[in-house]
Amino acid sequence: MKKLVKNKNMIIVILCITIVLLSIGFTLIAIRLKEREQKDKIYDVSIVKVQEGTAIKGGEILPTGKYTIDDNGKSAHFTFNLNNPNDSLNYTVTIKNNGNLKAQIDGIAESPDYLNDNNQKNSILPVTITHNDITNQELNPGEEINLIVTAEFSNSGQAMTRTVPYKISVLSSCIE
Repeated sequence: MKKLVKNKNMIIVILCITIVLLSIGFTLIAIRLKEREQKDKIYDVSIVKVQEGTAIKGGEILPTGKYTIDDNGKSAHFTFNLNNPNDSLNYTVTIKNNGNLKAQIDGIAESPDYLNDNNQKNSILPVTITHNDITNQELNPGEEINLIVTAEFSNSGQAMTRTVPYKISVLSSCIE
């Protein structure tokens, strides 16, 4: 009888040890899976394309512009050449979430800041630069959003050649 009780106790101890070892094993596997999952997350919001839109000619000379995408797609440099009242240039900047994490556009950094800095705004008169507001827009992985940048020569100005440099940078954050 004592031998039977001893065997039952031994089986119970072995089963308890087995359960503890299985728990430890599953915990280690879960930790490794979580580490691997973290390693594969990519955050990348960048400018992938700039497309020249409509150029409106207000006089004899067609307005022109140049652009480059720099800083691994984080910035776009523009140079606008406007000559006459009512000249206008339009560019569509495509911003894409190339990663696999959800992202948010926090803002657009401008240099010089022709929209908010009156000294900079007055330095390029009669030209004005505007863009649509994409602040706080969320981008799912693979999703794109368009920023439309417009440079216009005021209709009340006199004909003169104005070359205006402009740089925009995308400010974004991960929301996952």
